[in-house]
Amino acid sequence: MIVAFTALAALVFLRPPEAHAQPDFFFFLRPPAPVPQAPRTNRNSGGWWPGFGSPQREALPPEEAPRLPPKKREPPPEPEGTLYPSADAAIQGKRQPPTQFTLVLGDRTGGQLAQGLADATVADRARLAIVEYTQDDSGFLANPVDWMAKAPWAIANARANVTVVALGAEDLKPIKEGDLVLEPLTDRWVEAYSRRVDEVLALLREKAGRVIVVGLAPVANTTVSADYERLNEIIRARAARAGLPFVSVWDGFVDEEGKYLATGPAVDGQRRRLRANDGVRFTRAGGRKLAFFVQKDLNRLLEDPAKPSASLDNAPPALSLAGAAAKADPKAAASPTPAPMAVSTAQTATRALAEGVLPPPVRGRADDFSWPPPAAAPPPASR
Repeated sequence: MIVAFTALAALVFLRPPEAHAQPDFFFFLRPPAPVPQAPRTNRNSGGWWPGFGSPQREALPPEEAPRLPPKKREPPPEPEGTLYPSADAAIQGKRQPPTQFTLVLGDRTGGQLAQGLADATVADRARLAIVEYTQDDSGFLANPVDWMAKAPWAIANARANVTVVALGAEDLKPIKEGDLVLEPLTDRWVEAYSRRVDEVLALLREKAGRVIVVGLAPVANTTVSADYERLNEIIRARAARAGLPFVSVWDGFVDEEGKYLATGPAVDGQRRRLRANDGVRFTRAGGRKLAFFVQKDLNRLLEDPAKPSASLDNAPPALSLAGAAAKADPKAAASPTPAPMAVSTAQTATRALAEGVLPPPVRGRADDFSWPPPAAAPPPASR
């Protein structure tokens, strides 16, 4: 131990003079040369305690979160109505069964119209039920479905207060007449097709009473759309001849230039897709838009159950104004020319609407062009 103390004392007193200014008793624990140090970093940048831990880079400012585009507002869900195969099915199991029934007869478009009417009348389901009886490929023509045979049963099964007919989209095909094959939209074809439409509408009017005829809508194929416009003219004319209202839906599915419209305003004010990808069928929103055009006439007929859609036999007298004119001017009623007709009969009205035969003019009526008019005073005598 004395030897160790002697060695330590020798080390202390043998150090250079400048070392005595600041004695360092633990110099023998230091390394003989400077040790390279790691670069100084932010003392608080890492580790579990300030100043300790592995060196890290200076903290970078946090990156801004990417701005997401605003969420697109989804349109509100569409109402979903229920279709029934019969009036009994609509009544079954309900505490408040519907009291009125609307039957939709038609093709593929008629089926989508029926669903649109059911969707549009959800709030009124306690009063009104929509009964559907449709065949996708059917039309006014007898092949493949003869509506002359099927319609009476469907009307009775539905207990229809009003029957809506949507046919014609599948009718652009040849008609066989004896040994002849008539090509669509030729003159002979139009004549044969018009007779067939007359037969179907006359039967429906007889069996159902209140009938609404719905026209065709445009399709993506411009050639077919042009043919549909011609068919609409035929069906409109035959409906008028039968005394039935015709509902045109064409303008609801074209743009301002009259071109086919696949997406557009729906009845709820939202912009929705109205037509399917095939350019022919309708979406659920498109079916509701079809129904929108029909609802005005439908509601009118349902509000007055005793009133037929258009009765020729109960048409108001066409010459009611003539009677007033005769009372105002008794001399006019006694005038021998032209022959007066005091009252218009149902037969005269029927011939005027069905055959285009106008009744003879009546003195004082708008179609009386005789001169002088009955209310005109005779000119003063010249002196």
